[in-house]
Amino acid sequence: MSKKFTLLTRGMRYLPVALFPLFVLGCTSQPSDSQNASPSVVSAPVSGPILRQDIAKGIYELVYSPVSNAVFVASSAEFVSNGGGSIYQLDPNTLAVQRQIDLPLKPFALALDTRSNTLYAGHTLDGAVTAINATTGEVKGTLRHGVNNAKGKAVHTRQIVVDEAANEIIVSGVTDGGFIWVIDGKNFSTSRILHGMDAPTAGLTLDAANHKLLVSGTAAYAVFDTQSWEQVGENRIPEKLLPTDGKRRFLVNTALDSKGERLFANQLNNGEGTLVFDMKTGAILHTIPTGETPVGIRYNPIRDEVYVASRESGTLSVIDATSYAIKHNIALPVYPNSIAVAPDGQRLYVSVKQPEGLEQVVRVDLNAL
Repeated sequence: MSKKFTLLTRGMRYLPVALFPLFVLGCTSQPSDSQNASPSVVSAPVSGPILRQDIAKGIYELVYSPVSNAVFVASSAEFVSNGGGSIYQLDPNTLAVQRQIDLPLKPFALALDTRSNTLYAGHTLDGAVTAINATTGEVKGTLRHGVNNAKGKAVHTRQIVVDEAANEIIVSGVTDGGFIWVIDGKNFSTSRILHGMDAPTAGLTLDAANHKLLVSGTAAYAVFDTQSWEQVGENRIPEKLLPTDGKRRFLVNTALDSKGERLFANQLNNGEGTLVFDMKTGAILHTIPTGETPVGIRYNPIRDEVYVASRESGTLSVIDATSYAIKHNIALPVYPNSIAVAPDGQRLYVSVKQPEGLEQVVRVDLNAL
């Protein structure tokens, strides 16, 4: 993507949406015949293709470790309470808790370096990241970025991605003007911080093969070169689809089809759904009506499918990435939040937040749907 289609105005500020804290989450085409077709609706039982398991309070992001053959999920416990949280290690088949790793700070984001089997837990409220040996459960260290916002508080971090080839951990932040924190994985020290560059940095997706980082937010996404750390592209869409919309469009999370050069972006507000961008031109190829408040999203190249967790609708959408048809809408309790895909591409894991009580992890066997 080059700046030839850039529509973003310099000096534009990307303010976080007020619907709910962002860390609680991680032109349109005309509807096609396949889009209008009714997808199958699958209720979520406690056995069979869909398994639900109560885990803990305050669960957020999750990852699958092929080395440990386990699912790890971050839990902040009681959000409003003092103290830390935990990382739970789950059996990928039964979702039984195998290990609990307690942390002094509350974890929200979670990412994995598969080569070293190191977990990176993001502590949103503290502007910090903790490195954990996923094999042993040993906490290796905690690093803070040390940058404060206008209120004198640590800039809230949000998502984490790991560039294994570069041995870097990349962290997004939610603050006026944008925030990207790059950590040297070898020394677990700050390599660089990009701040105040007028880019939307709520959502974070890595295109490691092409040395690109895609960051998203209010009606826009931008592209950074991860070798020079220069901004090399940006694309802005109209802030509102309709003049009557109550909120501005917000591209909260994205997923990349690098081979097809498409970006799938969850548009958080006003019930629009998931947008499909052509990465070569910046044009919107399609709009998928995935549900109210879509948050978690993953692209699965093995099955050529996209998965979207819509919080307010309480659904997990399984989407054909070629036709954009919704193959299944899996009914879950509110609020489905984050998604992880197993390395074989045949199973999904979804964190489901609850208004009260223990929150859940859901395992979906895609072949059995």
